Amino acid sequence: RVTGPGGHEFDHLVVASGSAVRIRRKVRHDAEDDYRWRTNPENARYDGENALQQSFEEFVHQLESELAFGPPEMELFAITDGDGRHIGNVMYYHADSYLGEAEFGLTLGEDADRGRRLGTEAAILFMRFLWQNYPFRCVYLHTLAWNERAIACFQRAGFNEATRLLRNGEPFIRMEARRE
Repeated sequence: RVTGPGGHEFDHLVVASGSAVRIRRKVRHDAEDDYRWRTNPENARYDGENALQQSFEEFVHQLESELAFGPPEMELFAITDGDGRHIGNVMYYHADSYLGEAEFGLTLGEDADRGRRLGTEAAILFMRFLWQNYPFRCVYLHTLAWNERAIACFQRAGFNEATRLLRNGEPFIRMEARRE
């Protein structure tokens, strides 16, 4: 068991720290939380998706594969609170080095952690980490138009509305943050 100065098992994987949350690289240990969140219909609703239907074993196999051999256009991170508890995930994906852009994703797994500005802090920390460590010129996201809390969170992290679109009959807002 490797611990860092904070005494938490995965401290050595932390890439950004704030007053209430930390961003660290994902590990196999996150699978149980991720699976519980992804199979929850209410959580899936925030992504405009259906709840995950695959078995836990299939999910773990896929996560392990992504962590070990993931495509270069995607990188997964965990959000933890000050006690080291895994509370959500943040990632970039669809990274395109030619266009200098990537898509941003963030989720908080438990309803009790929403509305406490933990997502805002995580988004700000992750964006700083991206700007300091990756050559992206533009980071974009898609959020459901009805999710006012998420929209406000992303605005506080520097994202602005770029356009509106429909996906599977659901209204989404594309938001963008630019390095400039």
